[in-house]
Amino acid sequence: MPTHSSSVAVARTPIAVPRTRRWIQAQVADWRVHLDDCARDAISVITSELVANAVQHGTGTTLTVGLHIHPVRKRLLIEVHDGSTVLPVARSATRNEESGRGMFLVQRLALNHGVERTGHGKKVWAELEIPVQPLTRRQVLTHPHRTLRAVARRLSRRRGARIRPVPGDTSR
Repeated sequence: MPTHSSSVAVARTPIAVPRTRRWIQAQVADWRVHLDDCARDAISVITSELVANAVQHGTGTTLTVGLHIHPVRKRLLIEVHDGSTVLPVARSATRNEESGRGMFLVQRLALNHGVERTGHGKKVWAELEIPVQPLTRRQVLTHPHRTLRAVARRLSRRRGARIRPVPGDTSR
């Protein structure tokens, strides 16, 4: 399954949050990447937080949102670029505060996250794990030995069994 990348420019307004969520959902569906409910919810929350922070604290009239998926590595990367060079700071919100928990949510839901200054502001990103993707028909037909090994690995993870090499298999 190939790696996919795409980006979109959105106006830096509050409507950017739901529009970006819908765009990411559409991209994932177009790329035929299968997500479970946990991954779908994490993507939605992280997208909302990163875009909402950029809308509230960024500068400029537009944001650029990037989406990169690497199904083999089981990773999805969301990037939000804005014109501000001010880096976000995670803070502790009190019980009565309505905001201040966004970066904490991103930290808890993402495998990795970070911020980088760019030539035109900054990029805030989060990397998430996606579920193992089903084998495609092409993968099964063109690499049957790899397919058998992949199926054996998945089964052994479920049962805790050891994988034995297929005799005469040199496709490693």
